[in-house]
Amino acid sequence: MEFSVLIKRYTLYQRLRRSRGWRIPATGLGFAVFGVGGCVLSLSLFPLIYLLPIKQRQKEAFTRRAIAGIFRTYLQLLRGLGLLSYEFHDVEQLHQPNQLILVNHPSLLDVVFIIALTGDTSCIVKGSLWRNPFTAIAVRAANYISNSDSNLFQRCVATLRHGNSLIIFPEGTRTRPGESLSFHRGPSNIALSASKAITPVVISCKPATLLKHQQWYEISATPPHYTIRVMPSLSVVHYMSDGQLQSTAARKLTRDLIEYFTQHLKNF
Repeated sequence: MEFSVLIKRYTLYQRLRRSRGWRIPATGLGFAVFGVGGCVLSLSLFPLIYLLPIKQRQKEAFTRRAIAGIFRTYLQLLRGLGLLSYEFHDVEQLHQPNQLILVNHPSLLDVVFIIALTGDTSCIVKGSLWRNPFTAIAVRAANYISNSDSNLFQRCVATLRHGNSLIIFPEGTRTRPGESLSFHRGPSNIALSASKAITPVVISCKPATLLKHQQWYEISATPPHYTIRVMPSLSVVHYMSDGQLQSTAARKLTRDLIEYFTQHLKNF
């Protein structure tokens, strides 16, 4: 077969993969794989880990690394289906222990990306996952923190003080395109109470996709490209200098974080 014919066929193949006619059913397949795979693993792998006669901390680490590996494989599947592309910058920093990782939240897949890149790290997850029979065992074995936990703040601070890393999305929900970032003060208070520097992770998703209240089949005209950049750590010690009240310091830190993320998102 002539080389020119192969080029033409490859070009047609790439156009097909980028077309909505291909990506809508492929997106449905991606969601189905996530759902069915989650059910299968929740009934096999995670119960096995949960019942292993090993220390609780070992169960946590094993489960978290397993989830990270599963998420990495899932992202590779989505890329292979032509549904997205991605690039990472300085993500090796996420492998360091005992970090408070704050991440902006433009898309549904942000959690998948960050957990895939971190491994043995705790995170705050929706309380509904603790009640869902197909996810409860996994999040309990990983010892993730429910956002409906009555001791949420204390658990987050304790996680950091015990030398573990913690992922928080300070927006609490996905960003609405065109609107300014809005962060809760909770993550700032956690950083100040634990005297822990912040590792900012800036995520850009262009074009915007998998937004809040958006149906799975409402896909963008072209496949989204994710850029994930881990920024240098931000010290919080100076916010509490000169006898500053923590409530005042938390408000200032939150404002500074919003400005920091907003400025860096403009550079993508």
